Amino acid sequence: MYRTIKPKLSTKEQIEHLEKKGVKFVLTSREEATDYLTKHNNYFKLTAYRKNFQKHPAGKFKGQYIGLDFQMLKDLAIIDMRLRYTLLHMALDIEHFAKVELLKVIENSDIDAYDLVEDYIKSLDEVRLKILNDELNRNMNNPYCGDIIAKYKDNYPIWAFMEVIPFGRFINVYRFCAETINDKKLRDNYFLLLSIKDLRNATAHNNCLINNLSPRTSNHRTNYGLIHELSKIGISNEVHSKKMSNARIQQIVTLLYTHKRIIKSDGVINHQSEVLNETITRMYKHIECYRNNEMVTTNFGFLKTIVDNWYPIV
Repeated sequence: MYRTIKPKLSTKEQIEHLEKKGVKFVLTSREEATDYLTKHNNYFKLTAYRKNFQKHPAGKFKGQYIGLDFQMLKDLAIIDMRLRYTLLHMALDIEHFAKVELLKVIENSDIDAYDLVEDYIKSLDEVRLKILNDELNRNMNNPYCGDIIAKYKDNYPIWAFMEVIPFGRFINVYRFCAETINDKKLRDNYFLLLSIKDLRNATAHNNCLINNLSPRTSNHRTNYGLIHELSKIGISNEVHSKKMSNARIQQIVTLLYTHKRIIKSDGVINHQSEVLNETITRMYKHIECYRNNEMVTTNFGFLKTIVDNWYPIV
């Protein structure tokens, strides 16, 4: 099979390659950039943020980036890191309170907690059942949930089952419960949980989030309730349609909306409001560097407007 193999570059060669691509070393010197690439970040991950900058379409500098200094790549990497940590904690909040809410609905119904899990397992075809068993078997020796599997194996109540399955499986179980109980709010929440699954996994695996803010990368429609909430804070249809057409921005805003919808603890909301506002403050620390980059400034402004309105510091 034919494959393109890119040569391994030394740090010095990485700097030279960036220069050939039009990256400047004015705000950050070559020496500082070399130190950063040696000690703090890797070339592949850092240069992913170049997608947020346009290239000269023609002329002497054709193919080179416009207005991109190495300092901006560093800045976006730091912002991305802060955003990942913040959103991961919010995703964990959502997972916890989604479980709490689901259990409360089940407790208030006449459905047996053991029968519910048994019925769910019976609903799986042979392939999906094998995947579930593989998931459970992998956790049998897990020091955090192996004892639960040992105690309830083959006879799980719903509250124990939820503690030993991964997030993606929990979402699937959540859907089954919503349909079994015929609860509209749970059904709506299921689609929100499904929408943020990729973002939750991306933050947990430390993937870049804001390395591509281009529009028209999303394949999914935005939740109607979310759109309504955006309109209530003055965001026009034109603006939200453009910004939410980016898959990453759509998932980030959907996570913020889901957190706001599901979390019932004022303490958790207030804490995340402080962290989110600190993240936005860091986002704007060097905003003057991007004054000629509409893609960065308008997306940062979009997120700031949402955080200012949905998560004010009280």
